[in-house]
Amino acid sequence: MQVQNDSLSIAGIAALFGIPESAVRAKIASRGAPQEFFSMQELAERWRCSRGTVRNRLRASGARVLDFASPGKRGKKAVPAAVVLQIESRKTKQLL
Repeated sequence: MQVQNDSLSIAGIAALFGIPESAVRAKIASRGAPQEFFSMQELAERWRCSRGTVRNRLRASGARVLDFASPGKRGKKAVPAAVVLQIESRKTKQLL
């Protein structure tokens, strides 16, 4: 009886997707780790709204976001997961 092995090596997966092996290893290592920060785009997809609506909801809730841009400049912003979960718990309603 012959056993067929359908598993791929990390090198095989990296070659299949055209990405470096280090990226595959990092993804495997972080698989069980919770996400600590969300980008505006990730929140827009999560909440199914525009990035502008995300910005307005964060502003209305008084949320503090991580921003590495110089004052007055546009830059990538990161929102802590704890803030996101707090906003979601306040805005979540039960349908009756």
